[in-house]
Amino acid sequence: MTAIAHHANVAGRPARAAPVPAGRTAESVLCVLLAAYLLSLAVEGPLRYVLATAGLPDALYLRDAIPVGSLAFLFIRSLLHGKLELAIAIPAAVLALHAAYAAVVGVGLFPIAFGLKIFMFIPYGIAMWPLVRRRWRAALGFMCVVFAVTLAGVCLNFAVGTLPWEGLEYRTSFGPVSTTRTWWIPGGISRLPGFTRTSFNAAMILGISGLLAMLCFRRMWAQSAIAVAAFAGIVLTTSKGMVLAFPVAAAWVVLQSFRPGSGVLLVRTLCVVTLVLPLVIVFGDASAAIAADSFPPLLMSVWERFTMMWPEAFALLPQGPAAVLGAGPGSIGTPQVYGDAPHLFNAADNIAVFMLVSLGVPGVAYYALPAVGMRRLALAERPEIARAAAAMLVIAYGYGMSISMVEESFFCVVFGMCFGAVLCAFAARPRAGGGQA
Repeated sequence: MTAIAHHANVAGRPARAAPVPAGRTAESVLCVLLAAYLLSLAVEGPLRYVLATAGLPDALYLRDAIPVGSLAFLFIRSLLHGKLELAIAIPAAVLALHAAYAAVVGVGLFPIAFGLKIFMFIPYGIAMWPLVRRRWRAALGFMCVVFAVTLAGVCLNFAVGTLPWEGLEYRTSFGPVSTTRTWWIPGGISRLPGFTRTSFNAAMILGISGLLAMLCFRRMWAQSAIAVAAFAGIVLTTSKGMVLAFPVAAAWVVLQSFRPGSGVLLVRTLCVVTLVLPLVIVFGDASAAIAADSFPPLLMSVWERFTMMWPEAFALLPQGPAAVLGAGPGSIGTPQVYGDAPHLFNAADNIAVFMLVSLGVPGVAYYALPAVGMRRLALAERPEIARAAAAMLVIAYGYGMSISMVEESFFCVVFGMCFGAVLCAFAARPRAGGGQA
């Protein structure tokens, strides 16, 4: 008991609680803003619909002030405390260098700015990780809410059919957009976005939040029930990559009850396969030998990646030695639509391809860094956090084998937190007894 508390008790008055440091209050506010931002992505379909019908379509972009303002606040605060926040300064400097290079090789200014906005959420996740780590149980509880909301949206979409906000076209200051993407797979089966903007967004959020929700519980039956519910929702979205990746990650999480491990081998294997597969397909001329009729109708999108998407993505690289540094931010994906050659639009459909074309060989290093640092993370971090990071990276590399989620800020924030966890692990003292394979 402190002297102040003792004095208060002697005087017959209740002791006052110790004041919360101003820094911790500010950090809590930043975490609430992060939660609001992520939740807005989980309900982006109806959110866009409400703003569009209210005549305020551009108001949605105000939410980008959250990551920008948070990064600025954390950076300025570090300077006021007499130190440089390297977790923000280094990624910002790296992106600035890549942006300057993109301008040199001919990428337009607006696509470059768009590309920087896409990658910005990785530094945002890195910077927010220490704050989230100190509120780990609350973060897991929040992800349970995100999981429930996203699953409810997909189930409602399945039960009702087309939701009111699906496919609404409207104009913003950046041109025509839609609330959600309406499309089907062969056989006329609708791809269900639920409350999110696209079906693959719904699958991604279900996979990430479902795994984190599983980690809220220790009992295997509870984890298994959440995994089954998440998998059912993912199947309804028809996102084949997540249908394959999620069971691997979920099974690994459940098996931790019997044989705890770090997941290092699993994460690194998926990281290598996701990088090597498109390289072998494209530069090994395997795509020329793959016939379309060798794939069933439901897997035609795989054939399209092998024979069109990946070869055309590598064709975007500059000729000669300049290809080592890639084509620059904004050279692939949605930013292309706003550039000089929108007809060359390429979605990459592989996280490693997107990073390689955008950032060159350094992009491959950024892509692989979380996997390389997994063993150190398992040694230095609490088991529950190391387990969560491994599960997230299984999704990142496993689902990323067939789709590039770098353009989706929900994914980038989580991927950035995996970066942050690895960087913090290298700065920490290893934990005794950690890091089983």
